Amino acid sequence: MPAAIEHYAPQCAPPVGAVRGRGAWLVWGGTVACALLVLGLIAGAPLARANGHETFALIAYSAFSSLCHQLPVRSFYLAGQPLAVCARCVGIYAGFAAGALCYPLVRSLSRLDMPARRWLLLAALPTGIDFALGFTGLWANTHTSRALTGALLGATLAFYVVPGLCALGGRMGRRAQRSAQGPRLQHEFH
Repeated sequence: MPAAIEHYAPQCAPPVGAVRGRGAWLVWGGTVACALLVLGLIAGAPLARANGHETFALIAYSAFSSLCHQLPVRSFYLAGQPLAVCARCVGIYAGFAAGALCYPLVRSLSRLDMPARRWLLLAALPTGIDFALGFTGLWANTHTSRALTGALLGATLAFYVVPGLCALGGRMGRRAQRSAQGPRLQHEFH
């Protein structure tokens, strides 16, 4: 005869605890600060080049060269120079920064669950359609269409990245607490 439900042990690990209180806000603030720093580097590269700071501009353009094709014809310009990434990437990075900034207004920072994957796929759909229509020549996409569809994808990505970073921050915080407590005493039984 089967035992009562109270006698069964759970067969999965308990959910990882969220970063609570100040820790969650620090993780979120760090995420927003990094996103804004990236945007600053994207806009700073053409400004640096236009003002004769070629070394900084070269470093910034080089840093983004492995992430973006940087085609001048597909880029927004600032101070007569192309931004460090194309229009679609600007949209993704700006959308991510906006999504991360607004995250605590939409969801609690203590929630570690992510939205269903279908929302990410739906957010990527306009970007895919914009790319496919432009690639096939059925429709001429513009800097604006690239940036707006990228921004939708970037903003949605924030709702997957922020909970992951909070979970990671929670794990790192617990490890730091354990290591601060010192080595545990182990008892040998004979």
